[in-house]
Formats: sequence, structure tokens, C-alpha cells
Amino acid sequence: MLRRRAKSVLLLFFLFNTVVGASSLSLDLRLIQMVPPESQVIASMHIPTPQGQPSSFLLITINNRIDLEDFYAVTGADASRLIHQVVFVAAADGDGRLSEHSLLVSGHFNRDAIFRFAESGNARTESYRGEAVLIVPPLARERSEFKHLRWLAILNSDIAIFGTEDSVQRELDRKIANSRPDRSLMERLSRLGRRDDAWCLLPAPPVGGAIASVLDKLDPRVAAVARDGGSMQYGVHFGRRVEITASANIAARESSNSATDQADAHLTPTHYLLGDSPRGGDGGTIAVVKISRRRYDEWLDKFSKGDITIVETLPH
Repeated sequence: MLRRRAKSVLLLFFLFNTVVGASSLSLDLRLIQMVPPESQVIASMHIPTPQGQPSSFLLITINNRIDLEDFYAVTGADASRLIHQVVFVAAADGDGRLSEHSLLVSGHFNRDAIFRFAESGNARTESYRGEAVLIVPPLARERSEFKHLRWLAILNSDIAIFGTEDSVQRELDRKIANSRPDRSLMERLSRLGRRDDAWCLLPAPPVGGAIASVLDKLDPRVAAVARDGGSMQYGVHFGRRVEITASANIAARESSNSATDQADAHLTPTHYLLGDSPRGGDGGTIAVVKISRRRYDEWLDKFSKGDITIVETLPH
């Protein structure tokens, strides 16, 4: 089991916007149960987003972004394809680098149509523990920079797994064993809002990390959570205003050598919701803030214009 900290990872704000209407869905535990406990970065969003809803933002690795783009390409021959929820996963390899990555997708998929079309190109079909898997080489458009061979598995026409061989094997193993969702993962999710349209779980950031600096431009109270020093999670819900729930995990902060010199003189986030607020759990910093859609859109616009970039190095 790979439980070491990731040495480094390139993180970015991934913007996603669609024009097809759909209602927000509840958490799909069929996907969550497959997430390996050693995963470092876990993020999720519902697709498509309701018409008129602002773009979501997720902190994911570049490999996760490539996986999503290629998943659309590889499954494009399926005219019946529907996507409800996507879970992005990134984990450390044997050297402690976040080179393992995958997507867990719920919806509807025609495996025969997808595999038949892919096999007409460079892909081939093999079997893993009785499940057919499509072995997908890097696509032509990315071969100069992206070298990862990936697996695609489609289970019962309503779940797809796409990612590196090791990641997909671990996720299939958990599915076949009917494993329960990881307890620590569920605890972290319980600290988010119940209506979140997108969420992200991150490991402890480095001292003075760029994540906090960028979140400062959105709301200093959210940035204060990132500066708390431990692992953190945040969720976004789109209503009349944009509601962001962010929380840090004090247990992770206390065990992280990278956070020992973090000052305690940070802003204490203000709680805006009562009753529906996330649980305090281990006592880490929690912020629940609401901002106008206009302010949120202006903040996102800085990324589309290239005014803000994120390159984040994580500790061992």
C-alpha cells in the first residue's frame, strides 16, 4: 500500500462549464468505495452542470485533466453516453510522486460500441480478474509530452474507470471485493456542505503555498483554511450566491513537518450557516462563506485570461 507523501505535483484550477441542464446529484457511494485509501488528491463534480450555473473550479493534477479529455475522446463513439458524476483521483507511485491517476465515472456507457471503435485504432482488449479492460496508449495529440499507458473498464454499463494500470487495478480490486468507502475519506467528506456541486480533498500544502495566495483573491477566510497547515477539503454550491465550504484537518497539521513553523496568527473564518454547517470533527479551521456570482465569475475570469497560474510543490 502506498501511503507515503507525494513529493511534488503540478496543480491547476480546472474550469468546467456546460450548457446542458441537469440537477445536482447526491454523492455516488459506488464511486467513493473504489477510491484507494492511499489517494492523495481526490476531487469530484457533477456533469453536466445546470444551465446558467457558473463554472466549477477544482484543484487537480494535469494528468487528471488529460484523463478527462481523453476519456471523452475514447468514449466518443458511444452515442448513448451519459455522464453524471466524475471523481478524479491522484496517488503516489513507488517513488512518492503523484504519477498514478484515474477517473471514476457514473452514468451510462455502451461498452461494446466503445471497445469496438477503440480496437479499430491502437487500443486492445485484455482481461483483469474476469473484467474486460481496454488498454489505451497515449493519443496522437499528446504523445510528445504524455507517455502513460491507461486502462479503461466499464462495469454494468453504468460505471467507467479510466487511468493508469496500477490505479485501475486497485480500484477494480476494491469494487470486486465490495470494499466499504474508506473511513477517513468519509470523515473528510462529512466536513463539507451537504449540497456541494463540486468538492476537492487535498494533502497538506507547503509553507506559504500558492494555493492560499490565490484563494486570498476570492476570500481571505477561505485562504486562512489553506494556511492552517494540514490537509484540507473544500466544496462549492451554486445557489443564488456561491457558497464555499472549506475545512482543515488539525490531526494532519500536527503530524506534518512542513507545518511546524506555521504561525497561529491567521484569520479565523466566520461561520455563515447554522444547522446545515459541516461538523467540526478534529477541530481544524472551518470556513463557510457566501459570495456573489459576479465576484466569483470575476475571480474565475483571471484564470481564463492567464492572470493567475498555480504551480504547487508538496512536501514528502
